[in-house]
Amino acid sequence: MKNSIDGRLWLRKSEHSFLGKGRIELLEQIERTGSISKAAKAMKMAYKAAWDSLDAMNNLAEEPLVDKSTGGRGGGGTKLTPYAKQLIETYKVIHEEHERFLNNLSLRINGENGHLRMIESMNMRVSARNQLLGRVVMIHKGGVNSEVVLKLLGGDSITAIVTNESIGLLDLRIDTDVYAIFKSGAVMLSPDLSLQLSSRNRLVGKVLRISSGGVNSEVILELKGANTLCATITNESLEELGIQKGMEVVAFCKASSVILGL
Repeated sequence: MKNSIDGRLWLRKSEHSFLGKGRIELLEQIERTGSISKAAKAMKMAYKAAWDSLDAMNNLAEEPLVDKSTGGRGGGGTKLTPYAKQLIETYKVIHEEHERFLNNLSLRINGENGHLRMIESMNMRVSARNQLLGRVVMIHKGGVNSEVVLKLLGGDSITAIVTNESIGLLDLRIDTDVYAIFKSGAVMLSPDLSLQLSSRNRLVGKVLRISSGGVNSEVILELKGANTLCATITNESLEELGIQKGMEVVAFCKASSVILGL
């Protein structure tokens, strides 16, 4: 019986999964159908799962991946940006090289004196729903902690408070590209756009969709530059605030709740 080697190809940005076979197929289906819902149906995946994948890609990408239009005589639609099409072509080239490498390696382990050693690697995965790419524009050092300000694609800014030791370990400096990572439960929402709180991070966005569960609801906001932000609030709070799809709301997050990753 012959041995063979199989493997999946993922393009990552630091420890974050960016592009894989499934996500590439989703982008291709969106281009083919002109609709995220039709693309999800063609792939036999949940509509929410399709949106989550698209949000994850958009938040890690240097440029928006989709153009969305609403209304009009022919109705709304979704199409890929030139940047997204270029990513698909790049992935295909890398995938071909990956397949060639696996095939050659399979031939080598089936040689006369061939053998196979299985090596498992551990990769850290971050469970936080919000992972936004930004560029360091300011570092204000204190005695123990530092305030780091990131500029996101689209112009929004996010502030994080990290230890001075972490600044050194990450080798953070002006113009370094890093990810702002924070949990959806750390985000507070309000429909009052004039509201000001003590939280350092204040972002205004449009509600893209709301997914309600038995106790909590997940609210996805579209920020500037096609970034998306996820907030988890109770169903009771959602009803009291009157938050609905399409309305603008303001999101707050404490700087101490934001961690940075390369």
